[in-house]
Amino acid sequence: MLRVALSHDVDRTRKHYQYFSYLTKSLLKKDFTNAKYQMQSFFSKEEPYWNFPEIIRIEEDLGVKSTFFFLDESIPFRLFNKKNWQLSLGRYNIREKKITEIMQYLDKNGWEIGVHGSYLSYNNENLLKKEKNNIEDIIGHNVIGTRQHYLNRDDSTWKIHKKLGFKYDSTWGLTRSFGFKDGKILPFRPFNDDFLVIPLIIMDTPFIESKERWEKYEKLVNKIEQHNGILVINWHQRVFNEKEFPFYKDAYVRIIEDCKSRNAKFATLSELYKEISVNEDNN
Repeated sequence: MLRVALSHDVDRTRKHYQYFSYLTKSLLKKDFTNAKYQMQSFFSKEEPYWNFPEIIRIEEDLGVKSTFFFLDESIPFRLFNKKNWQLSLGRYNIREKKITEIMQYLDKNGWEIGVHGSYLSYNNENLLKKEKNNIEDIIGHNVIGTRQHYLNRDDSTWKIHKKLGFKYDSTWGLTRSFGFKDGKILPFRPFNDDFLVIPLIIMDTPFIESKERWEKYEKLVNKIEQHNGILVINWHQRVFNEKEFPFYKDAYVRIIEDCKSRNAKFATLSELYKEISVNEDNN
């Protein structure tokens, strides 16, 4: 049986320096339509990354629920390090009322809230503990799942996750392609105990940028079905803005509809963790 876990990494909820970055790229490509959109968007009050209502609508219409990994980033801004801009500029305040309200709404209505460990937290126990505590304080109960920002990890990451009380991690995956990292199709237990790694299989941008995406997708799903695995999908919430990310939303819906046609079981990652644990205990 095919099992599917939908997820969304919430890296940023508002555009910031991206307006000017996208504007520059559009002008260089002589894409004046997109350049005009970036200018209009910048001066308007719209929030092109605030796509939670659209995701909720889509998933309710299709009868599925997903896991949202919220990021509590605190990396300091460095003016002369351009890579740092993407990490530090435009980050959201996890305590902002609008953020806490959407987290609480999702949590109370059947979606799952997980911790999207910040860029430097993958080997920093105290930092990740603070982020976990902040999110748990907002939703009022323990969080059992995590995925590290940029899929960062080293030999200490899972040890830290386990020590902090996480029951599963979904960091294991590819960043520039999609499919099975190191050939791992099924969830696995790195410590042979109750801590579970649930591999990430498909992420939005590598999928959309692949010319053979649907052919490769077909092969992946068939293989997952054969092994009774889990198709874990990560579609960042910002890509549901069709003007800026054409084809992303349609691809997400198409994947869900295809999996439903295969009689797939959809569940949040925490639900699948509990199901796997119960089945193992009964065997």
